[in-house]
Parts: sequence; C-alpha cells; structure tokens
Amino acid sequence: MTSRRTREWTILLVVGLLVAAGCSRSPEAQKARYLERGDKYAAREQYREAILEYRNVLKYDSSNARAIRQLGLAHYQLGELGQAYQYLLKAQQLTSDDGEVRVKLGGIYLLSGKRQEARDEAVFVLGKEPSNLDALALLADTSTTPEEVDATVERLEAARATLGDRAKLHLTLGVLYARKQDLPRAERAFQEAVAREPKSVEAHSLLGSFYLSKRDSAQAEREFKTAAGLAPISSPARLKLADFYLAAQKPDEAKRILSEITQKAPDFLPAWRQLAQVAYQERKYDESLKALQVILKKNPSDLDGLFLHGRVRLAKRETTEAIQDFQKVLKLEPRHAPTHYQLGLAQLMAGNPQQAKAELKEATSLAPNFSDAVLLLAQLNLRTGAVQPAIDDLERFVAGQPRALNATALLGSAYLAKGDSGKAAEAFRKLVTLAPKDPRGPYLLGVALRAQGKPAEAKKEFEAALALAPAYIEPMSQLVDMAVAEKQPEAAIARVTKQIALAPKSGGLQWLLGTVYLNRRELAPAEAAFVKAIELEPALIDAYVKLAQIYGTSRRYDQALAKLNEALKVDPQSVPAQMHLGIIYESRGEIPKAQQAYEKVLALNPRFAPAANNLAGLYSEHGGNQEKALELAQRAKEVAPDDPHISDTLGWILYKRGVYQRATDLLKESAAKLPDSPIIQYHLGLASLKSGDKDGARKALTAAANSTASFPGKDEARKALADLQ
Repeated sequence: MTSRRTREWTILLVVGLLVAAGCSRSPEAQKARYLERGDKYAAREQYREAILEYRNVLKYDSSNARAIRQLGLAHYQLGELGQAYQYLLKAQQLTSDDGEVRVKLGGIYLLSGKRQEARDEAVFVLGKEPSNLDALALLADTSTTPEEVDATVERLEAARATLGDRAKLHLTLGVLYARKQDLPRAERAFQEAVAREPKSVEAHSLLGSFYLSKRDSAQAEREFKTAAGLAPISSPARLKLADFYLAAQKPDEAKRILSEITQKAPDFLPAWRQLAQVAYQERKYDESLKALQVILKKNPSDLDGLFLHGRVRLAKRETTEAIQDFQKVLKLEPRHAPTHYQLGLAQLMAGNPQQAKAELKEATSLAPNFSDAVLLLAQLNLRTGAVQPAIDDLERFVAGQPRALNATALLGSAYLAKGDSGKAAEAFRKLVTLAPKDPRGPYLLGVALRAQGKPAEAKKEFEAALALAPAYIEPMSQLVDMAVAEKQPEAAIARVTKQIALAPKSGGLQWLLGTVYLNRRELAPAEAAFVKAIELEPALIDAYVKLAQIYGTSRRYDQALAKLNEALKVDPQSVPAQMHLGIIYESRGEIPKAQQAYEKVLALNPRFAPAANNLAGLYSEHGGNQEKALELAQRAKEVAPDDPHISDTLGWILYKRGVYQRATDLLKESAAKLPDSPIIQYHLGLASLKSGDKDGARKALTAAANSTASFPGKDEARKALADLQ
C-alpha cells in the first residue's frame, strides 16, 4: 500500500514538474523573463546586454511596445542614433503620449537638422507636461529667432517655482542667454548650475563649451576634463574631451583618450567610431577600417559605421566596395541625403555619370540646401552638356542662399557655358561685391568680359586678381593666352617672369612658364622651368608629366620613365602619369608593360577614353583578347564620340572582323578630321576596297603610299594600290 502511494506521489511530482517546466517555456513566460533581464541590464547601464534581451522579446512578439521603447532608449544611450531612431519612432506610434520617447526622438531630429520636427516633439510633450524639464531644454535648443528665445526664457522663468533650483534649469537658461548674446548672464547661469550640482557632468560640459565659444581654451579644457573625470568611462563627456583636443590640434591626446575608452569599455562603439574617423582624417585608411571592423562585427547594421566604411573605401578608390557600403546604409535609411551624395561620388569615380546624377538629384531633393550635392550635380550637368538644368538648380539655390559664394561663381560659369556672357558678368560682379578680397571674383569677371569681346577691361580684372593673389595661376594663364593670341609670345614670357619675381615660391608659375616654352618648342628652358616647379611644389603632377613628354619626344625614355615613376610615388592614383607611362612603354615597344599601364588607368577610371582606345589597339594588333579589344574601342567611342583616333581604332578593329561598311564609315569620319595621317588613310583605303568603293580606296591608298612618313602597313598600301591600277 505504501509502495503504491509512493508511486502515485512520484507520478504527481513528475507531472507537476513537467507542467511547471512547460509553463516556464511558454511564450508569455519567456517574454517576461527577457524583459526582466533587459530591465536589469538597463538599470546597470549595460545597454549592449539589455539590447540582446529586448531583441529576444521581439522574436516572440514583434510589436511589444515596452521592448521596442527600451531598445530605442538603449541605442540612444550608446550613441547609435540610427538604430535608436527606428525603434523610438515605432514606440511613438505605439504609445503616442510617452514623453521620454518623444524628447529623445526630438533630440535625434535636432541632430539631423530637422529643427521644426524636434520643436514639434517638445511642444507636444509640454502640452501634456508643462514642467517637463527635458522637453523645455529641447524647446530651448530649437529656439532660434529672438521671439522664440524670449518666449522660452519666459516659460522657463515661469516654471522655476515648480522645477525648483535644479542645475538643468540654469543650464537651459544659460544656452538661451548665450543665444541672445547676453554673455555675462549666460556665464552666471552656467556657473550657478555647477554650484548647484558640482558633480553634474552636463553642467561642467556646457560651461566648457561656453568658455570655448569665448576662445578661453584653458578654462574650457579644465571644465571638459572635470566632466570627463566625473563621467563613466563610456560616456559622451569623454568623447567631448577628445573632440576638444582634436580641435586644439592635439591629436595624440585625443587618441590616448579614445584608446583608453576602447580598452576599458570595448562595447562603447562611439569611441571606436571616433577613432576610425580620426584615422580617416589622417589618411590612415587601414587603421580606420580596423576600428570600423570592431563596430560592424558587434553591430552589422551600424549606420554611421557603414557610412564611414564606405567613405574609407572611396578614399582608397575601392569604388565597388564603397558603392556596396552606401547601398547598405540606404537600405537601412533610404532618406539619408549624405549617403546619396557619397554614392553619387562613388558612381562618378566608377565611371557611371548617369547613376551619379540620379543619386545627387535624390540628395538635393531630400536636402535642398545641401550645398556640396547641389554644386556637384551642377558641375556634372555642365560637364555632360545639360547646361539649363544646371542653371535652374543653381538659380533656385542662390535665391535661397544669396551669399553662397561657390554657387554664385558656378552659376556665372553656367551662364558662360550657355553663351550668356552678360548674365555671367552680372553674377561675377555680385561675387566681387560679396567677397571683395576673394581673387576669384575679378578673375571670373575678366573671363566674362573677355567673352564679351572687351579685352582691355578683362586684362584689368585679371591684374586685379593677381594683385590680391600673386601666385594665382588662372588669371596669369588668361593673360598669357591673350598675349599669344595677339602674336606677342615674348610678352607672354616676360609677364610670367615678372609674376615669378612677385611670387618666387610658386611652383605653379614655374609650371606655366614651362608650358609657354613647351608650346614654343623651346625644350631646354621648358625643362628647366618644370624641374624648378617640382622643386618648389613636389605635388605638381603635371610638371612630371610634361617633363616626361619632353624626354619622350627626344627619345630619352629612361628619364621619362623615371619622372613618371616619381609622379606615381607622389600620387599613386594619378591617371595622367599612369597614362603617359603606357605611352612611353608603347613607344619603346614594351607592349606587355604598356598594356599593364593602360589596364591600371582603367582600374582607376573605367571610362577614361584614351586608355581604352590605346589598350584596344594593343589587344587588336598584338594577339590580345579580340573581344575585349572591340568592347574597349566601343566604350571609348561612347565616351568620346568625336575623337578621330578612337574612330580609327574602332574602324580598324571592325575591318579586321569583316564589318566593312561600318568600318568604312568610321574611318571616313576619322580621315576627315586627320587628313594628313597616312596610317588612317591606309586603313580607310583597305576598308573602302572591301566595301566596294574602289575610287575612295584608290584616293586613300595613294595618300598613304605617297606619304614621306613610315608606318606599319606602308608596303601593303603600295601593293593594294598597285593591284587597283
């Protein structure tokens, strides 16, 4: 009997345990456990661990309002504003009267330049909670007009009785007084905040910012250091101290602080992000990528990390990878205008101008006052012949920002491209008025006056520009061009020489002098000037290239190669230097090395027509990939449809493939522009013969055979001509 009862109790116990275990594994129980864990981690400021727990909740309940809210707040505390925004926005939609969510969301709006949206959030919260100090602070941050500032000060003073003498109240008043330019009252308010709460990180930090605005670096540093000392290791206050040192040109101090943070708080991603940013600015791209890998390993969807990763890849000219990074950012945040702009840059670098235009248009649509995007889109439109769209965009931009110097200058240049020199001169006169000490104004006005046929007035403006900036190359180049056009080359040399005396350290002026001599075929003084230019300014790549041209012309190929390799040490990404390297190797008959050089050019700029053309010719004539030769020649023709050399290359390739009529058409086009080229006449003669035009063939082959120049195929031209007789 006892045995039987024992067995029954055992069965009941097992069943009870199974039921309890089942209950503990139910979705509701699991959600509750994850929420509890998340809240505990959040209370201990272990936000990364809290995020994992709250995400687990969403696996069971994707619309759980508390988990979504807490995720937004946790990401906000970690400085991951992209992720915070997504969750906070959803939390606001689920629980519209949550004041903390709305204030944090408003803060993100403010940081992203959406002042009105931020102000709307503050106003909504204050409608429910008139004494919400965080909302009042947000309202203060969004108060910009004198009327808004005065109204917010009045509101804060009215709330003083309810809020008491809290430090944040004084801080908010200090911000507003500073905005009113009442600096004594602002300073007293900030100092009062510190006195009320001596251990307030925010109070010391804002007082530091106030002193920095007064250019009192010593007191600013003291307050920032105090704030950093009071704050946890993973805090914005320590980042602010690092920012201070970066602005003070003390990068080693900044990096020491950031490295200490990453060592002691490796999960604090903003410090890694700032380290990556510093390395990027110092052009230490591999270091930057190393720091970014830490971020993206911990959070593959880190918006800022992905964005900077793309910029680093772009700086390294790894355009494919950069494009992929920017596309990932836009998948997370489709309306991020800076990413559309950077993607436009990447597409442009990759040789995709239409895709670049599309991205830049999107950037300017999302952010109409995004000056870099507006200017680059206008430049791209001008470069591709879309002059009126460039003018329309720039007129609209300048109407909203009448003091925008770069936009005004570009608008004038757009008018010039349209042939409206009158409007151009008007825009450039406005530039002179806006910035009387900017030499661009008189220089560009001179260009417009020259286009109007007013050379005397143009020269006066060019001289005015040089008076402001003696080493300014562009106006000096204009004066040289005018002297040459007036058949006064000696006067051109004399004028440049005079300017060199005024700016003896200008490598650019030496380069200009060398260019004048080179155009006169005076190679010895040209060489001396280019050598001096490089001595003064080693980064002047075109001086190396011009020297290589001089050496190549006189068959001093070793010297030419040496200069081009020097240029590539200065700038490994230089397309002109790499291109001329290919030309010199081709002249020496070193075809594999020439091909390699042209291939490097196309890796840097896939749509660089001269390299595509030359490489197509080498592949075609020296047993290379014939399909690739055709593809390259067609690409070159697409980019530069009017270049007769490219028409010749493509026509000859098509002739060799048996496409005779199309070949003949292209070669006729080429010969019309270069009638004295015997090799083009030879190509045209053979193609015309194959397409049935014997008279055309006879004429072209006669020109080729009678040429005094030697060229590959001359004997074949003579034979073909003899067969026609």
